[in-house]
Amino acid sequence: MTARENVHRIVDALPEDSLADVLDYLEDLQNSDEPLSEETQAAIAEGLEEIRNGRTITLDEYKRTRGL
Repeated sequence: MTARENVHRIVDALPEDSLADVLDYLEDLQNSDEPLSEETQAAIAEGLEEIRNGRTITLDEYKRTRGL
């Protein structure tokens, strides 16, 4: 499976309330002239692996743990 196919698969599996954040992030990437650092690429890969393995929390849960 290509990286593009993996991105589509992951995005298709996200809950609706997460899509606005993903869109913002992708738009930022599209508008960026700078390539991602190796550190950033590794962090993204780690995050995607967490999602694939079901290790996620809801936005409400995130906010609650941060007192937001």
